[in-house]
Order: sequence, then structure tokens, then C-alpha cells
Amino acid sequence: MMLWERARSTNIEKVGYDTDTMELQVEFRSGAVYRYAGVPQDIYEDFKSVGFSGRYLNSTIKHSYAYERIG
Repeated sequence: MMLWERARSTNIEKVGYDTDTMELQVEFRSGAVYRYAGVPQDIYEDFKSVGFSGRYLNSTIKHSYAYERIG
């Protein structure tokens, strides 16, 4: 089940993570939603601990995990 949290970011509205499927979803303030596959929970926890930083998303997640725009 996808659990959603509000982000404390200027670009990211909210973030969802499913521990069973290791799927991360990021909804941007623009309304765009991206799904990232196979993201380990420790990476999600690190992302969360830095306040769902767009910089962390770009440097650690975006280029390491398959993703697609879904909304």
C-alpha cells in the first residue's frame, strides 16, 4: 500500500512509498507525478530525512532507478 507524505520542498508537493513493491512516487507542485521502481527503503528514508529535497532526488534517485511519468 502506498503511504503518502507531504513534502517540505519548494518543488515537491508530496511523496508516496510502498515498502512491498519498493515503488516511490513523487508529485511535484506543477502536478507532474513520477514513479520510480525498485527504490530500497533506506534510500527512501534518506530522501525523507533531507526533507524530500529535489537535489537528493536528482543526485541519488533519478539516475539510479527506472522511472516514468504517470501523471
